[in-house]
Amino acid sequence: MDILLHSGLEHPNTLWIAAAAVVSFVLGVASVTYGRRLTAPFRDSTEE
Repeated sequence: MDILLHSGLEHPNTLWIAAAAVVSFVLGVASVTYGRRLTAPFRDSTEE
């Protein structure tokens, strides 16, 4: 029980903090994926 009390689960904004963490993770993965897709033609031409 002590672990639950010290992990911050009783913070009043725990839901919003978790939602912001998930949204930022998804946006980070999406931006990396989109960035790699944009640079793919340039990487192929430099490897030749």
